[in-house]
Amino acid sequence: MDPLTTAADAILRAGRRLGSRGLISAGEGNISVRLDADRILVTPAGRRKDELEADDLVVVWLGHPARDATSRTGLGPTSDLAIHLAVHAARPEIGSFAHAHLPAAMGLTLAGEVPDPGALPETALFLPRLPFLTVELPGSQRLAERITAALTEPPEPFAAAVLLERHGACAVGRDPGQAVDRLELVEVLCKTWRDALLIRAAKAGLAMVDPSPSGPGSRSEEGR
Repeated sequence: MDPLTTAADAILRAGRRLGSRGLISAGEGNISVRLDADRILVTPAGRRKDELEADDLVVVWLGHPARDATSRTGLGPTSDLAIHLAVHAARPEIGSFAHAHLPAAMGLTLAGEVPDPGALPETALFLPRLPFLTVELPGSQRLAERITAALTEPPEPFAAAVLLERHGACAVGRDPGQAVDRLELVEVLCKTWRDALLIRAAKAGLAMVDPSPSGPGSRSEEGR
């Protein structure tokens, strides 16, 4: 199998994974794979990433992003292309970049909560650093610069994922499968953090309740 076919297959499988796990909706999310030193393969704009065909994917030249940047089906590259180009240029050792609007991550950061990856064994091991970026215009050069800075900030090993306020998360990996693994870990962390907050709030609410000694089930009620 040639590199282009291999990369396309990996992207399609990653897109289906994101969709099957409820981590993307409608046309959300984007994935890229480095083909060689000069080119990346990216998902198109405005299409469901769990329903793509290989001919929908777009080859983009790193030094010349506008050069023949359309798929065989006539689609243009993701609106977040600036982020993919910047990250692949800054981290040439990675094989893939993925972004998804993770539901729990968006809800948690909308509420002003930022989870600590050290709270769970899996994220502590595989995502010990999880930078958080405040909201920025999606697809903008400014967002691309901030994400790239977060993924290249010393010391090494560099961060492998970034949590975005109200915008999900992004992750890098040797291939789309590993990048999506990391997105899933971010979402598990955010869900667990959210659930812990809800349980704490429920327990605090229960602690404020003063049961009546004569209420149903109380000892005084049982003695009647």
